[in-house]
Amino acid sequence: MKLDRISFAGCYRGASPQLIAHTQQLWSARGLDLESTWLRTVGSLRGFRAADFPEEEDSSAPMDAFFLFDQAIIWVASLHSAANCIASLQDVQLDRAQWSSLQAVTYRLMEQLDAVRMLFLSDLPIPSMQIARSISEDADMALAFLIRRKLAQRFTACRTTEEANEFWRRHISGGRAFRVVADRLYEVGLDFGKQGDYSDWRRDTLAILGTAAHTSFLRHSRSDGAATENGQFRDTHDCLEFVTLRLHEMCAYSNVLQERLSKDLKYISKQQPQPGLNQSLAISAAAISEITVEHWRRTVARDPFGLSGQRES
Repeated sequence: MKLDRISFAGCYRGASPQLIAHTQQLWSARGLDLESTWLRTVGSLRGFRAADFPEEEDSSAPMDAFFLFDQAIIWVASLHSAANCIASLQDVQLDRAQWSSLQAVTYRLMEQLDAVRMLFLSDLPIPSMQIARSISEDADMALAFLIRRKLAQRFTACRTTEEANEFWRRHISGGRAFRVVADRLYEVGLDFGKQGDYSDWRRDTLAILGTAAHTSFLRHSRSDGAATENGQFRDTHDCLEFVTLRLHEMCAYSNVLQERLSKDLKYISKQQPQPGLNQSLAISAAAISEITVEHWRRTVARDPFGLSGQRES
């Protein structure tokens, strides 16, 4: 599909008019062009195509979730662009290794999000679930790099495959990055630990996603589209919403846990715009982060677990 034939409005037919209008207002209030930015980020994904939900769908929820997922992609793209631009700037607050780590993580995230979006539209749950679990780990890893400067330095110091694998084993795998984030959130008054409904939901969801990593007769024995035994996870649909929530959390918590990131993004926003999308996206990253946090707040207020139908709020 050619970019000049993509219609922003046409891509989200069936979404809540209130959600679309509210989002457009958030962008215009900050002097940003939503449709132009969307066209050159979401619209330029290699696997881009519009969603095609059944016309008889009574609720706008599926399309709303798809729309918010795409909005989260724009935020990741803006953060990646900011990380790309940092190398040419002086007087940044974050350590260079932290920015380099964010650059690497967001590059990988953009490829994963492109793939998950395409798999979602093709209704391929198993690979969607595999990538969703990886995205969740990468979100934790990015936050851990923001919290621990030396961790980011160790990450960027890896020069061989063996070193990279050893770094992952010692510092990231087995929920190690998540524990770094949870401990710091607890220190600032946000309980993200091992107890509570959210932790139970997160652990259960990751366990379900983990079943896609290896062939399971449990999954083979289920008919296509059937719910899990407890009826709480709907494969590709909930997979997409889980990814969106994790990206929202990554955005919101990064601002809470590392104020230097916010200062750097604001510093970038004051730079003179130069020709090229990457620079314009980078300059907008601070404002797009604000919009993403607002989406997260509204989602949590409506459904504290992010996945419609997962639990009652």
